[in-house]
Amino acid sequence: MRNFQEKIIDDSILEKMSLENVFNIFNDNVFPMLDEEEREYCRDLQEFCLNLDPKIDKSKDVYVLFPELGKHGYMQRINLWKDFKPYGMKKEILLATHMSMLDPQLELARLASGILCGNPTFHYFKHGGSNEEIRKVQDELMSGEKVGCIGITEPSQGSDAVNMKTTCTKSEEGDIIYNGEKVYTTNGPKADYFCTYAVYDTEKPRKTMVQSMISREMGVKTNRLNISSVPRVHIAHTILDNVRIPKEYILADNGEGYVRLFEGLVPERLGIMGSGIGICWAGLIYGIIYTNLRKQFGQEVIKFEGVGFGLAELLSKCTAATSLALQAATIYDEKVLFADEVNKDAEKWVAGVSSQGKYYVSKLTHEVCYEVQQHAGGISVTDNTPIDELMDTSKIEEVIGGARNIQLFIIQNQLRRYKSLF
Repeated sequence: MRNFQEKIIDDSILEKMSLENVFNIFNDNVFPMLDEEEREYCRDLQEFCLNLDPKIDKSKDVYVLFPELGKHGYMQRINLWKDFKPYGMKKEILLATHMSMLDPQLELARLASGILCGNPTFHYFKHGGSNEEIRKVQDELMSGEKVGCIGITEPSQGSDAVNMKTTCTKSEEGDIIYNGEKVYTTNGPKADYFCTYAVYDTEKPRKTMVQSMISREMGVKTNRLNISSVPRVHIAHTILDNVRIPKEYILADNGEGYVRLFEGLVPERLGIMGSGIGICWAGLIYGIIYTNLRKQFGQEVIKFEGVGFGLAELLSKCTAATSLALQAATIYDEKVLFADEVNKDAEKWVAGVSSQGKYYVSKLTHEVCYEVQQHAGGISVTDNTPIDELMDTSKIEEVIGGARNIQLFIIQNQLRRYKSLF
């Protein structure tokens, strides 16, 4: 819903700055990379987005839209839920891309609920879990009826996710009691479920890490953080004070939580790449449309080399980033997710590329939005175009899956391991 505080954009330009036109230009650039099933999947996504777009009220939180996503199986598409097909990592990246082009703040919240919190429930069943309580949680998250978030990062730990200070103890009945704090928990103030990690022994986190699904009713307290970049998404400081988790809600115990933590990181980072690619394409395409129509000094702005050449460079980078993400997702699907036997070399490669891609795409979202604002001028920092919202959301997207320097740290470690090859 377009409710401008003060409208200054020309009507003849505004009518062309439509989501339908964004999709038309996106399709022209990306569809040649896709097969017919994938193109049809994108067409369905675009029809859904075009129908939902008029219902979005930017003055309201995004969570009212979750049930609409759930009805179509769009809270996530990595895993098969009910009979929603097609699915897989490539489908998830395409879903994330389209959701970002539709509404980047909605995509941020969807990612946290459907992937960061929801994906561990699929891993639980994949590894032999059978508790129907977790099935109920999964269905509620995937339907969009309930909101989820993940609890990893802590106030004093930041990117050091392994050496967390949140502790747990086990009761005689087999329940687990959590004590500690988590921070930057996206969706936290609105969340019904918290997929949260703790350790029995802070000196041995890898061997004693636990992954549990915690319901808010178990005693979780949340305080909303003031993050002005994404006003429609609630992000929290989450407090766990003697929170007792019934054994039925334990997803992975006695060090298996550490295994699940890293099992989830690769698809989560690939998913974040998809979200970032959507921001890149949306920011660039709105800039292309505007500068093709806006005239200055008697001609369209895009004809000036300072603008046209700059947008051309961004187009090249967006195309390259999209190709990387789709290729990484294809290999993950074929050799890891759907493989009868996981290809360890491919699994290791995708793990490395997910960090490289997450770093590159997140940085690119900022570059694209910033440069487009310079090329499009003052209109792009107002609410008359979506570009400034895309810019603000990109800042948060860059951090939630592991900030820039932690990704470079992971990549650096890979470089150091190459010493064994010479």
